[in-house]
Amino acid sequence: MRPIDSIDNPRLIANGLRHMLYEMSLPAPSYFRIAREAHLVLYRSMVEAVKGSGNLAVTGRFPKKPTFKYQQGNEPWSEIHRVEVAGCKKAWRFSDPSPIGPPNEDLPRAEVPEDRLLGFYDVLAMIQTDCFMGQFMHSKTVRVDNEAMATLEWLHESIRNVFEHFVPKHYSASVRELLAAGDVCLHIAGELLYGSGNVRLEHTVGEEIRDLFQRGLSQRSASGEVM
Repeated sequence: MRPIDSIDNPRLIANGLRHMLYEMSLPAPSYFRIAREAHLVLYRSMVEAVKGSGNLAVTGRFPKKPTFKYQQGNEPWSEIHRVEVAGCKKAWRFSDPSPIGPPNEDLPRAEVPEDRLLGFYDVLAMIQTDCFMGQFMHSKTVRVDNEAMATLEWLHESIRNVFEHFVPKHYSASVRELLAAGDVCLHIAGELLYGSGNVRLEHTVGEEIRDLFQRGLSQRSASGEVM
């Protein structure tokens, strides 16, 4: 027996994918659990893509109507702010950057009152924004269209929250919708981990996660449960 055990974000992503594969292998899988695990895989993948070399970018709290002024390299100063997403009540994204003049004074440092992970919707907005994703020359944002944003809002509010804060009564949801929401999560997570250019996975863990993604897709195809 090992004297200690440890976890990190990439291994938690791998664990989530293994849980999904196990659930899908059962004679009567829980599609609620599959969708919930896909949500967690996406959340952790988003965090991994925007956290940079430290965790300061993903801890703390955003204000209710966040506005950021920033400069990338020698480019002009820009400003972004929260905008609503058609068809969504809670999910949101940042606006396109607008050029502004240099600030007249130093911008105040963002206070991090506690070691608290940013919320799901906040990180979902960040992955679509150069301000947070443009960490390297080859970095790419991951765009999420309005339909996918509405799907993720439904998954977060009506499935994940029910699963996490279950009140003992009967809940039901369409298997097709649960699987479709899981597909959206895994597609975005894969883009973040292997297409954004921001994630540096340890080789063995990176290959394991890639293999788990491929096995999950193959198992879905074999079962005929493909949207």
